[in-house]
Amino acid sequence: MSKIVVIGGGLAGLSAAVYLSAEHQVLLLESSPKLGGRTYSFVENKTGSTIDNGQHLMMGCYKYTLDFLKQIESEKNIEVFENLDINFVKNDSTQYKLSSGNYFYPLNLLSSILNYSAVNLYDRISLIKFILKIKFTKNSYLKNKTVKEWLLDKKQSNQSIISLWEILVIATMNTTLEKASALLFKIVLKEIFLGGKKSSNIILPRTGLSELFCEPAKIFIEKNNCRILTSERVRRIEFDGDNAIKIIANKNCYDDFDYVISAVPFHALNNIQMNTSETNNYPRLEHSPILNIFIWLDNNPFKERIYGLIDSPIHWIFNHGEYLSITISAANEYMAMKEDEILDFTYSQIEKYFPIFNRKFARYCKIIKEKRATFTPSILSIDERQFFNSGFKNVVFAGDWTNTGLPSTIEGAVKSGFFAAKKIT
Repeated sequence: MSKIVVIGGGLAGLSAAVYLSAEHQVLLLESSPKLGGRTYSFVENKTGSTIDNGQHLMMGCYKYTLDFLKQIESEKNIEVFENLDINFVKNDSTQYKLSSGNYFYPLNLLSSILNYSAVNLYDRISLIKFILKIKFTKNSYLKNKTVKEWLLDKKQSNQSIISLWEILVIATMNTTLEKASALLFKIVLKEIFLGGKKSSNIILPRTGLSELFCEPAKIFIEKNNCRILTSERVRRIEFDGDNAIKIIANKNCYDDFDYVISAVPFHALNNIQMNTSETNNYPRLEHSPILNIFIWLDNNPFKERIYGLIDSPIHWIFNHGEYLSITISAANEYMAMKEDEILDFTYSQIEKYFPIFNRKFARYCKIIKEKRATFTPSILSIDERQFFNSGFKNVVFAGDWTNTGLPSTIEGAVKSGFFAAKKIT
């Protein structure tokens, strides 16, 4: 039995600790008072509602996440929609459904595109051809291309780009078509469209994210006689050659361990001092923010659970009955805006797309700016992640920013924790 210290209690750290705790002695150190990192929920003071720091939409292709939820016995806390079924809305309030229906795979997905009347029939056929060719598209062809360059190279129309591709890129990669890596987007599309019938299933939490991930993971870890310490900020790791020998935190020092898993975000790596030159090799990645607006309603006219907005700065509206959760991804230009400016802009967009809505329906609003929501999955990020190597004998790195082959997602974080644990075992 090995003794392992996991630094960081986000999803990557929790994933690693859960997989290791059954057979090893694990100590997890988290700098904040809560677990979950950038994925958590809390009770909103004025309304009493439990809300997430931002709406997270998962899919059936999240196999590592689903395995993780099964292991911590939290499967009951998710709702799986058996068929792809999303309403997309144009600014003339016309709604178009992207629905896979009950056909056999892969006819279900092909029919969803063929019936997606937000684009004309010729473009729908072009979309299907593009998707069918993804599997045979060489990585070397895509490595130095952005998504925009790839789509234009394959003659995807402006209508298709605005009505489908832009929405998918923003949703899965949290950046623009002009910045997003075509190679990473290919991986995403393969998982969603070519990964089997269940891969495109939409999955939403039935509970807050902390209740879904953090609390059951904590119970699982502690049941296996392993420990979690919150408000324990690691400040320094001391090395003897290539081996970490001591961890110095704000409250305690730790020197009785065999391995260390560092599962902190990439921007926090430099906050941990190390007496080694390997810190010069940390990947240089950029952040991409997400803006979340929550609107509690006295009168809710919305009927669908999820709406995607076509050609709007607002990308998604999630209907929770009592309140709406609104997502603006790649939200750099909104981070400096004042709250009243954001709300006025948000209301005007919703009223434009949904004449059934009036801002007078709103009784309370809350805005959450996640300035470091994800890293930007650009072309440059491919090499930065691929060639990063800790160079240490007993230190392994985890996090959605590591070389998972995925963008910055819940699945990427959980997968990274699993592989860090496997590397040790």
